[in-house]
Amino acid sequence: MKRALVISGGGSKGAFAVGILQRLRASYPLLHFDMIVGTSTGALIAPLASLDELALLEQLYTVHTTENVVTKHRLGDRLNQKSIYSVEPLWQLIKKYITDERINRIVASASDIYLVTTCLQTAGTVVFTTNAAPVPPASYSLRTVSDAEHLRLAIMASACQPVFMTPVKVDANYSTGIEKDFQYVDGGVQEYAGVQMALDQGADEIFCILLSPAPAAPENKQYDSLFPILERTISMFSEDVEKNDILLPEARLQSLGYIKAVKQKMLMQGVTQSKINAYFDIDGTNTLESGKAPRLFILRPETSLGGGPGGLVFDPEEMKRMVQTGRGAAQQFVAQLTPQDITWLV
Repeated sequence: MKRALVISGGGSKGAFAVGILQRLRASYPLLHFDMIVGTSTGALIAPLASLDELALLEQLYTVHTTENVVTKHRLGDRLNQKSIYSVEPLWQLIKKYITDERINRIVASASDIYLVTTCLQTAGTVVFTTNAAPVPPASYSLRTVSDAEHLRLAIMASACQPVFMTPVKVDANYSTGIEKDFQYVDGGVQEYAGVQMALDQGADEIFCILLSPAPAAPENKQYDSLFPILERTISMFSEDVEKNDILLPEARLQSLGYIKAVKQKMLMQGVTQSKINAYFDIDGTNTLESGKAPRLFILRPETSLGGGPGGLVFDPEEMKRMVQTGRGAAQQFVAQLTPQDITWLV
């Protein structure tokens, strides 16, 4: 059994994911994740979550303000720059808390982490991982990090929303040729929630934490200037990417459930197992049922968490409420589980 934790992007809304993880740990101390896939704010959470440093994560998501994460500028002063905001404050936080000592423990731990980024030069998804021998994926690139600084740069890149935050040259000191100058940004541009990454690495069970409600409620406000319109547009794009990330895995699981029910009904009506197998095996293949049928648990808020468009507003009091909301969502999730669901106790 391989169990994965997937945490989506969402900026300050990551406080909700921290609350969920705290409640799950309190309810099920034996719960372990073999892999943790993080995108954007999920990439900031993943390293410390792999070490079970949930108290530190709560501190980080309930103390720091927007000024501790990004430096704001007037839009007109940044037209010839790489981003609207400066991100040096976030980089300093990453260096302070994602230390060499912690990274050594992460690499030695039983949880591999996967950080989802987007390469501006190739327009493709690139996932950086601590797994020394990951399963090669088919539709994106996957790279094992070389050392502590390489991992920190990958975290930073995954967290940097394009336009608002500066692209990162993750491989400047780790590659040769043109790749050393490639720029990486938020993985949420193409992969808001890395469910596919967990499936590719053989996950049998996936806990996916999404930081936006479904469906999104209409906003009762007008957008009357360039900057808010830009923020809202990027936020809508991320929500659309999220739908695609979840839709295909859910559709596959629903299809497998339907096929299983049909087969069971055929057996009850006297059709032999060999004939059933023949009906569902076309030309010697059955790609839908090939491989594993993982279980997918989705945890998300019922209503908008706040945090501004893209989660770029870091308000300590608001994030404290997000942590509490996450705890409540996890408690509700736990209450709805059946004995068959709870495989992580054994």
